Amino acid sequence: MSAGALAILLTARLALAPLSGDDADEAYTAFADRDLYRLMVGSPPADTGALRERFTRLAAGSPDPGERWLNWLARRRDDSTLVGWHQATVAGETGDIAWVTFAGHRRAGYAREGAAAVLAWLRGIGVREVIAQADLRNAGSNATAAALGFVPDPGTIDESLRGEPTVDRRWRILLDAVR
Repeated sequence: MSAGALAILLTARLALAPLSGDDADEAYTAFADRDLYRLMVGSPPADTGALRERFTRLAAGSPDPGERWLNWLARRRDDSTLVGWHQATVAGETGDIAWVTFAGHRRAGYAREGAAAVLAWLRGIGVREVIAQADLRNAGSNATAAALGFVPDPGTIDESLRGEPTVDRRWRILLDAVR
């Protein structure tokens, strides 16, 4: 799915705009922050050109016709400051969701507010179940999932992050239950 087909999602404080390669210059500093990748897969881009390529690839969508990649950058509506990134992958009636809040903007409720807008949009396109996964050490993401109404799976998932063992929690929400 191309970025042009995605809606701009508005909340009380945020505007989530579809990701495009043109966002690389503005977003480079946030995505180049090494600490951003402490608890998530990936690594900082080498330069704005590398980030532009990454964004362009994501905005072009999944090569799998049965899967949609959806990505938004979150900016504050009052001053257009870039505060986060929201992702969803949709296959049929199921979606996976992720949120990232950039340094200096955490603990202000932006992840929850942006993710709630993404969940509402997903429900509007017929997604019924959404899954989120977070490293157990990521207290903020786990608290955001709980605040949004996600329910944790009973067990945990043994993972590896840059060769180190980690433990993740998978969270689920049925969108029919979201009010």
